[in-house]
Amino acid sequence: MKPSELFERSSKISLSKGVFTRAPYIAYPTKTDYVDTKKYLSGFTLFSEQRPLNAIEISHLFLNIQTNLIGSKLATSFAQGTSRENIRKWMLRGRDILQKHIQVFTKALINNDIHAPFPSDVSITDSTTPPFSDKLTMFHMSFMSTAGTGNYATAAAASQRSDLILNYNRLSLEIAQYAKDGADIVISNAWLEQPPSTKDKEQLTKKKDTMK
Repeated sequence: MKPSELFERSSKISLSKGVFTRAPYIAYPTKTDYVDTKKYLSGFTLFSEQRPLNAIEISHLFLNIQTNLIGSKLATSFAQGTSRENIRKWMLRGRDILQKHIQVFTKALINNDIHAPFPSDVSITDSTTPPFSDKLTMFHMSFMSTAGTGNYATAAAASQRSDLILNYNRLSLEIAQYAKDGADIVISNAWLEQPPSTKDKEQLTKKKDTMK
């Protein structure tokens, strides 16, 4: 089954059960509007209200809330299944970070009278039997951290309100530090394979072939 077919089938089942996460929507525009003031780019106003979020900003906030919801559930599940204390603490720390980020993005939507997405799952089971190895769960969470940083960078570049850009930038630093600590755990367990790289030319010049 193709991924697109699986997504469509799972979406239909979720819709039929009433648990499908619906995206925010705005009124359909009937005319073209143009930016007529530099205040449009400002997210910090002392004497006037912030401008409403535009469709692009809403889309990125919604996407990052969704992905962080998934990440927080995975982090909780992986922490529940591991027997290594340092990995358990790292996973729970990731859960707390993601939940904090969800609150930041949710607040931005709620302040504009837009409902934030909610998770479609009910709860995580009480099983403590690990379905995957610690190596695989660490790789998965590290990959999600990298993808999350990319999502934040894309959202910051696309957003036009300065307060949103600042939030994405500062939260990216927190994710980067979290990913670095995860990489330290992976390296200490000899789980990280070094990708191919160029030769160290400086070192090669110091080596001399011996004549046989």
